[in-house]
Amino acid sequence: MLLKQGWVYAAIISLILISCNQNPRNRFDSPEDSLQFQTDSLTDIAGACQGSFFTDLERFDDSSTAHLIVDSNKRITLTQFFRDEFMSPVSSYGLKDLDGDGSRELIVYNNTGGAHCCDEFSIFSPVSDNEYQFKSRLMGDVCISPETNAFTFSFNEPMGYFFSCYACNFRDSSASFRTMRALRMKYVKGKMEVIPYSKQDEEQNLRNFEILTRNGFKKLNGLMDDGWRKEYAVNTAIWHFNHGKNWTTTKTLFDKYYRYPDHKQVWEELYQTILATSHENTF
Repeated sequence: MLLKQGWVYAAIISLILISCNQNPRNRFDSPEDSLQFQTDSLTDIAGACQGSFFTDLERFDDSSTAHLIVDSNKRITLTQFFRDEFMSPVSSYGLKDLDGDGSRELIVYNNTGGAHCCDEFSIFSPVSDNEYQFKSRLMGDVCISPETNAFTFSFNEPMGYFFSCYACNFRDSSASFRTMRALRMKYVKGKMEVIPYSKQDEEQNLRNFEILTRNGFKKLNGLMDDGWRKEYAVNTAIWHFNHGKNWTTTKTLFDKYYRYPDHKQVWEELYQTILATSHENTF
């Protein structure tokens, strides 16, 4: 049974990622520009995380005059990009210099709505007047700070169902365990770079592994446990991206703390989930 679980969870991850892109087509009816930010009942949901990032950013007088070179090297207008991506009523965009190099990037935001989905940020770099080249994408549970331009990416979405239900959370009676979910990133010269976590966070990261191991093996109830394996997975992912994405050292860390009968299956599922997350995002 365990041998088949990797395929089951890979299918679940694929469905989650696909559903993040299948929201209904929406219309943008602002008289000045068809892509102006609109306020509706969803704004508070998305805006609570995004804050005022897009509020004062400059937009184009006419979004159809701005052209994007997307990842397929196809050249389309910004208006067409919104239409093709089925953007929601809370979608927005703006121009801002994210990395302080003197050039303003075009940042496009979408929230797909629905259960557990999804903030989408696409970043385009200027190549000529009103022409922008696709550079980076973040998709999932994402925030951006208007003060620092730092992005926060959570593993809640890609690992929410890792051998567990989405709402299942491991509990530690010692109170020494602290849930860790997020990476902090910055945009630098066309790429997303992880902002290394603090020494205190690294110590907590390793302490979490020790607590999980001390709690002992958790049997599966069908395909799920109480979130124990999910915490191994998320803490491994946090460590992986904060230590240069070196698979050899990451595997060594996982082997040290996860020494249980289903080791091979859990590692393979974790490995594939991180690869899928890296494929959908550019970091």
